[in-house]
Amino acid sequence: MMADTDLTKFEDWLDGLMLRLKPGARRKLAMKVGQSLRRSNSQRIAANKEPDGKAMAPRRPRFGPDGKPVRRKRMFRRLHLARNMRIKATPDSVELDLGGGNAQRIAEVHHDGRTDRVGRSRDSRTIRARYEARRLLGFGNDDINTVIEAVTLSLAPD
Repeated sequence: MMADTDLTKFEDWLDGLMLRLKPGARRKLAMKVGQSLRRSNSQRIAANKEPDGKAMAPRRPRFGPDGKPVRRKRMFRRLHLARNMRIKATPDSVELDLGGGNAQRIAEVHHDGRTDRVGRSRDSRTIRARYEARRLLGFGNDDINTVIEAVTLSLAPD
């Protein structure tokens, strides 16, 4: 994972750059940075990688009624879509979160490693399972380069 001192130096450089812009231009720049971070986080979630680059904890195997393993689709098939990742940009900050509703609930359960309802048994009892913690959103090592590229592209003269 990235050292906090490296991130602090980067924040100082970016703050100095942002203070030279008017609030409207700062908000536009924050939106561009948010879009680039959304893109990188989306690609990372689709590849089942955590922000530090390691693979996410694999799913537990499931078996059908015949005892054979059930082939399952990959995790977070729709969670990485842009419609589920919201960008909140202000002149002073940018925030990326997984939108409301079911997408947010799924993300919270997996990000923190909580227990959630997975189904019902034949006698109508609720079945719960504890999920492994899988970091979905985060600031990885590649993201500094992504932010620098987004800033330089938006500040470059047309």
